[in-house]
Amino acid sequence: MRRGLIAALAALMLAQPAMAQHGDEGDIAYRRGLAYKSSGDGALAAHWLGVAASRGMPEAMFMLATMLLEGDGVARDEAKARTWLEAAAELDYPEAWQQLGMMEPDPQRAAQYMRRAAHALTHRSEAKR
Repeated sequence: MRRGLIAALAALMLAQPAMAQHGDEGDIAYRRGLAYKSSGDGALAAHWLGVAASRGMPEAMFMLATMLLEGDGVARDEAKARTWLEAAAELDYPEAWQQLGMMEPDPQRAAQYMRRAAHALTHRSEAKR
């Protein structure tokens, strides 16, 4: 639970500049999801994060996946979580690559995911300069 909360807060802090590229509807849905999550209403948070995720927001995809992995406001569903993580990873979202690496039983493949996470994070930090 604590790991998920830390990941969600980190995603929130890093998501602000990226939100504009997903349009107003995605941005509004994402912010609603965050508000419901912080107020403790996981079901509504998952709904709105799902709306934002379906509009291509990797931040929302990652948070929704985290909720699905932990059963936070939704039924625990590792397969659905993996689907959202893979979608976010395809958009080069570092946290998604990292989570996929942590879930991967094959050490070589896990290491590959972690390298991709590091690479994506490097590009994110370079873009902020």
